Amino acid sequence: MRLATQYDRIHAAGAEFAAVSVDDDVRQAGMATRWGLSHSRMVSDPAGERYLTPLDLFNPDERGGIALPGMIIVDPDGNEVYRYQGRDFADRTNDDDLWETLAGLGGAPVDPPPWTPDVDVPDDLRGYFRPRDFGPYFRGNFFGSVAIEMRITDPDSAAIAHEHGAMSKANVDAFDAWREHIET
Repeated sequence: MRLATQYDRIHAAGAEFAAVSVDDDVRQAGMATRWGLSHSRMVSDPAGERYLTPLDLFNPDERGGIALPGMIIVDPDGNEVYRYQGRDFADRTNDDDLWETLAGLGGAPVDPPPWTPDVDVPDDLRGYFRPRDFGPYFRGNFFGSVAIEMRITDPDSAAIAHEHGAMSKANVDAFDAWREHIET
């Protein structure tokens, strides 16, 4: 029996997933191919003007402008019912609130068609974040946050370190489930 992927959970809740970044269409197609993201709609917003700025998810001051990590759930009527906005490039959400919000919408399961890029995927994907680097990246984040939390005496700062550790652990767990899914 294979584990359900995050896609399966999102689609079972009646939702679809779109990823918006400042990467151009070619880079997004390469990342989607490298990661096997066949059921994520990839949206390119290089200057952050079309989607990211209006959604308040654009940081113009970092590397010429990058997307802030974020997660937004919009109900079928177009109302925003969930928002997580990262404070910086490493600040991600813990998915527990996401699942609770999706379940509360009571949507019927969907089976969206796979996303296919409108551009050719490069043959050379060196420089594209590799799946094998994801686990070590977030494991390092997790253990670093645990060590920092143990050193901090200020309760608010310790809470931020703890939150970062929980997010990192959740990302490692989701990645491990995804990796098991693609290896079966």
